[in-house]
Amino acid sequence: MLNFQNLCEDALFKLSQRIEAQDKNSKLDVEYSDGILEIIIVATKQTYVINRNSGNQKIWYSSPFTGADYFAFDGKFWVNAKGESVEEKLELEMRKFL
Repeated sequence: MLNFQNLCEDALFKLSQRIEAQDKNSKLDVEYSDGILEIIIVATKQTYVINRNSGNQKIWYSSPFTGADYFAFDGKFWVNAKGESVEEKLELEMRKFL
């Protein structure tokens, strides 16, 4: 069984790789390190911060557009209270930039 930290590391690293691969015109500055994914919109300097929250065993999501959210691991995906995955929410918001 994977532990919380490993599950987060895997999810956040893959998310950072997906966003970087989709950013064909370098509109974003994507940095991932030690459980913290930071995505800066180059033109406006607005910043997303997505990181592990070990205290409540969730991924914390901060968006300059939709505010804060939390995602819990359901055994397969990291989902919020509305049932959205962290990948779906971020990619939906990123569509206007990518």
